[in-house]
Amino acid sequence: MRIFSQIVALPWLATVFFYDLAVSSIAVSRAVLSRRDITAPRFVVVPIQARSDIGVTIVANYITLTPGTLTVDVSPDRSKLLIHDLFAGFSGDTCREGIQKGIEPRVLRVTLR
Repeated sequence: MRIFSQIVALPWLATVFFYDLAVSSIAVSRAVLSRRDITAPRFVVVPIQARSDIGVTIVANYITLTPGTLTVDVSPDRSKLLIHDLFAGFSGDTCREGIQKGIEPRVLRVTLR
């Protein structure tokens, strides 16, 4: 049963990734073409639940492949990611929440944690 749910979750992960890719590409394009500075770059530490090599790798690559964000480092115990976000704002809470409640749960449905 677990393998069936993983197979069903994979196309959903790909679909949401391409949606995120389009939305973030538009946001970065707007920032580049804007006459004023609308960015608020910041490094953000994001605690993650994924512990397997594949889970951490997919989460980190999903973030890096999305324009405006970059995975800079993974902690030695794989419990945290260091992310640079072009639109993180003052606290980085939006970035942290987007990863913890959006990206990571979708990845965990596909991987074995």
